[in-house]
Amino acid sequence: MFEKNIKLIDIQTIAVSLIVIIVSFLRIIPHIHNFSPVIALAIFGAFHYKYKSLSYGVPLLALWVSDILINNFIYNLSGNFELFYDGFYWQYLSYIIIIFISINFRNKKISGINIIYLTFLTSIIFFIITNFGFWLNSNLYSNNFNGLIQCYVAAIPFFKGTLYGAFFYTPIFFGLYYFLQKKLAILRIRHISY
Repeated sequence: MFEKNIKLIDIQTIAVSLIVIIVSFLRIIPHIHNFSPVIALAIFGAFHYKYKSLSYGVPLLALWVSDILINNFIYNLSGNFELFYDGFYWQYLSYIIIIFISINFRNKKISGINIIYLTFLTSIIFFIITNFGFWLNSNLYSNNFNGLIQCYVAAIPFFKGTLYGAFFYTPIFFGLYYFLQKKLAILRIRHISY
């Protein structure tokens, strides 16, 4: 009876969710600008969740909870409690697109080349979307093509942090889970191929 009930529990979903939730809080640790695990978590979750709803829901929820902690307890400059920060939708939109691309990429075999390509592509997508949103919503740059280019040029140092973070964390998550699922058969995911 107990074994039958254990099989009803999706151990893989629980394991992936715990990784996503715990690691999302690495954003709280002081780091260089944009060096965070979020792009890596979006890619990792998209590949490892069996259901698309979880691929979107768990990473975005973990991101939102860590944003609440960061914006209200670490960098709270206004003294007001904020559920969402200004311009959050540009970052969340980029993560939704990253998850969408990763879900549609997961029918390919997980390999070093595929992960490198996906990590680089999604980092560029994040850079383009978030900086477009910053240009559109801020008054720092003129609202013309030259202003947009100036915004992107000024954001290049932040792009380095995005790339470093994505290329640091993505192989760690995939590699760690690869070794875990090799050692523990219960963590093997049948809808993807390592």
